[in-house]
Amino acid sequence: MHRHEPATTSLPSAHGLHHAPTAHNRQPTATVVDVETTGFGKRDKIVEIAIVTVDPDSWETVDEYDTLLNPERDVGATGVHGVNASMVEMAPVFSEVVGDVARRLNGAVLVAHNLPFDRRMLGYEFDRHGVRIDMGSGLCTFRATRQKLKHACGERDVRLSCAHRALADARATAELAKRLRQEGKLAGPDPVRPVRVGYVAQPPSQRTVRRGLVDPGVSPMCRVVSRAHYPHSDELVCGYLDALDWVLDDGVIDKTERADMERLARDCGISERDRMRAHRDYFDCIVAAAKRDGVVSPAEHEIIARIASQLELADVEIPAPDRGAGVQDIAQGDRVCFTGTAWVDGTTWERDELQAVARRAGLVPVANVTKKGCDVLVAADVSSSSTKTRAARRWGKPVVSVADFLAWAGLR
Repeated sequence: MHRHEPATTSLPSAHGLHHAPTAHNRQPTATVVDVETTGFGKRDKIVEIAIVTVDPDSWETVDEYDTLLNPERDVGATGVHGVNASMVEMAPVFSEVVGDVARRLNGAVLVAHNLPFDRRMLGYEFDRHGVRIDMGSGLCTFRATRQKLKHACGERDVRLSCAHRALADARATAELAKRLRQEGKLAGPDPVRPVRVGYVAQPPSQRTVRRGLVDPGVSPMCRVVSRAHYPHSDELVCGYLDALDWVLDDGVIDKTERADMERLARDCGISERDRMRAHRDYFDCIVAAAKRDGVVSPAEHEIIARIASQLELADVEIPAPDRGAGVQDIAQGDRVCFTGTAWVDGTTWERDELQAVARRAGLVPVANVTKKGCDVLVAADVSSSSTKTRAARRWGKPVVSVADFLAWAGLR
């Protein structure tokens, strides 16, 4: 994508978003965006993004995109957005999806509930990856309602299935915006300018990890959907992989879905050899994601094996799971570091409380993980990509869960 001069559009009306007269004379789409993040600052990152593209006239949905993202740091307020470190272990990092996101934003009018926040967090991510972006001047449903999304949707009978889930929020915001347009209340600056994205070096990755909205209590690690990065320009093969991505959403390809996928490949003129090659690329992408942090957890091993089976890849190598640290790695006198507030059996354990338990058990609490000054790290989530967890892995220190630590101390 190449840099364009900002274009302008007129205000949205009940008949859609209209361009001011231009050489191309075409209407821009609208993209409804929602992001969940590790926090609110410049150093914070996006942990989940959803983009719902709507038709500028009917405001009907024409495309949906959503994925969890590995922030390569602590995931932040899990109690708010529901994303924990285990859920993003195999998720792409933003650099892998920047092309996919840019393609959907470029030339579209941005819509969000609390637009300044979503626009700012997206801007931080694009800046980090050296991509120039003009966010334009979009439309904000929060500005129009002055209400939190849940209450704004409730007053207008708009369904919001799972608050603080990016796709659910984006879908609800799209419907809310549609209602507000019909009421003549979705006002914005005049003229409204669409987003313009500069050159993006990374090709679209077509790899996502989504969490199920039907049962949000199930970890997406049990519902891995990872689109393979297929190094080919063949749109038909990419379309096949896109369909494969959806049928694998629950980790199972049933008999009917398998027949449908085989028929789709035939209709697209994809040979059986090329179809299986695409399956192998898809699988390799999942394995690479699992190995990114240097550890293949038992959960990741199980998912990789399941995906290989569903893709009928009998000759691929399934990486063995790494032995997780446990209570056998804790000994009297060890110097132990704690990271993160933990919730165990419905009880909250703060760091100072855990340090007190450690002292009573004959351990020596330390503030940081260093090569020579720490023996064990006790983490709220052993899958975390926090600074301390990364340091522990770098120095070969055991990372033990808070639950296991409390059991070792006789408190479970």
